[in-house]
Amino acid sequence: MHTREDEANYVITGVMTYVIGDRTFEAGPETLVWLPREVPHTFANRSEEEAWVVGVTSPADIQAMFEEQAAYFASLKGPPDPAYLAGLGARFGVKSLGPPLDV
Repeated sequence: MHTREDEANYVITGVMTYVIGDRTFEAGPETLVWLPREVPHTFANRSEEEAWVVGVTSPADIQAMFEEQAAYFASLKGPPDPAYLAGLGARFGVKSLGPPLDV
């Protein structure tokens, strides 16, 4: 859950499953999905088909968290440390509230 940013995803190809608050739905091509700040959300490609999605956050300050997270994942030689990821998220106002969607 983002506490500082709103997020919008535009599905270009494929089908994505979204959970936003208590609502679960699928979004296909040419669908814009709004993920407001302070509302728990997650999403995943649960199909066999490749999906392309463009994501935008406002304000854009969370980009630094994603860059640091990507560098951390690239350096891993085993599973990620949940405490590290929670600390990283906390620095950027992001709270992990549960497991990801089953894929």
